[in-house]
Amino acid sequence: MEILTEPLEVNKVARSRRDREDRVYKALEDVRLLPPREFARRFPHELSGGQRQRVAIARALVLEPELLVADEPVSMLDASIRVQILNLLLDLREEYDLTFLFITHDLAQARYVGNDILIMYLGRMMEYGPVEDVVRKPIHPYTRALISNVPVPDPTIKRDKIAVKGETPSALDMPTGCRFHPRCPYAAEICKTKEPESQQVDHNRYSACHFNERWLA
Repeated sequence: MEILTEPLEVNKVARSRRDREDRVYKALEDVRLLPPREFARRFPHELSGGQRQRVAIARALVLEPELLVADEPVSMLDASIRVQILNLLLDLREEYDLTFLFITHDLAQARYVGNDILIMYLGRMMEYGPVEDVVRKPIHPYTRALISNVPVPDPTIKRDKIAVKGETPSALDMPTGCRFHPRCPYAAEICKTKEPESQQVDHNRYSACHFNERWLA
């Protein structure tokens, strides 16, 4: 109970004990931990990994947010539990008209839960747009490389993989020009010296590459 009431106490919300308990029970119901009074009395070691993740979501919901930031929320869960948590987040988004900032390295997850997607590399935006458009027709070389290396479940479908050489540079010693150029298979001289600006390349599509026209062709 204490881990769920702490956000209310820190933010001075729901000052009475009864109000705090009501909010906690409602949040536990929202994340499908039933009966809520029983789960409110449990300790962390008495919960499964999926149940602990639901408690973490409930801890955010007690404050009735409009925006919820989910940073790799299912990365440590088994595949079956992962889908349950993703579906729960989608249900909560619809029920409460929530906006999610979903941070992940898994493009399949991003496609499953997202409306728009922002591809980043070393802290800079590489590409942005509606998730289906970006996945089906990536523009930036980094996005193209990521998509090309996502496993395809159908063995009859062949996909040409784009090799990305080397290792990610240290954030303490950023490359000059485009941050992706040391690993980009299409890098030219201008990429080494001039950082590309993000350009609108289509309706609600943006890419930060000196050669966007080449990839749009």
